[in-house]
Amino acid sequence: MKLIDLSHVIAPGMPQWPGDQQPLKIHRHSEHGPDSHMSSSLEFGCHVGTHLDGALHFLAGQPALDEVPVERFAGLALVIEATKKDQDNNKPEALPVDLLSGHNLTEVDFVLFHTGWDRHWGTEEYYRHWPWLSGELAALLAASNLKGVGLDTPSLDNFHGFEAHDRCAAAGMVNIENLTGLDVLVGTVVHFMAVPLKLFQTEASPVRAVAWR
Repeated sequence: MKLIDLSHVIAPGMPQWPGDQQPLKIHRHSEHGPDSHMSSSLEFGCHVGTHLDGALHFLAGQPALDEVPVERFAGLALVIEATKKDQDNNKPEALPVDLLSGHNLTEVDFVLFHTGWDRHWGTEEYYRHWPWLSGELAALLAASNLKGVGLDTPSLDNFHGFEAHDRCAAAGMVNIENLTGLDVLVGTVVHFMAVPLKLFQTEASPVRAVAWR
């Protein structure tokens, strides 16, 4: 079985959501030596890098991630092409609901959208704007009894939006943001897993998202 890594590396200096108050730091407390071993500690926000948002992120009263059954973070995922050959992909738009036309969502747990925006990772462009879910698309996903939705962009919504998050949260869905490498999976249904850290009473966590056929 070959696992396909869909996660960005968490590293000092990596891009983060604009205005994130928690700087990313990896502290190296000791190195290998005659009388020592390598020891490190981490300091970063819950929404850093490839991460999973629980419904609690946008909806009060929902379970925190440590209360969500681990089965909710794994299942079958349909990977959908969400780029357009006839548009300037550097000028993103809301993803239309017709992306789901012809797809049967009753037999999958997740829908992952390949927008190609991960090509901007590490640049100022990545967090300036990006493709996002239209209200109609988010509504259909929320009504499809899915465990979650994922994108290779910073958010389900545009920078100041919240409609897609609200709709998915109300349906009890998780969302996985800042995915990468979905291009090799477009048009297929794969096994998918994005398990968050079991952090006490938190709404989000970095993940190592993986897929396999």
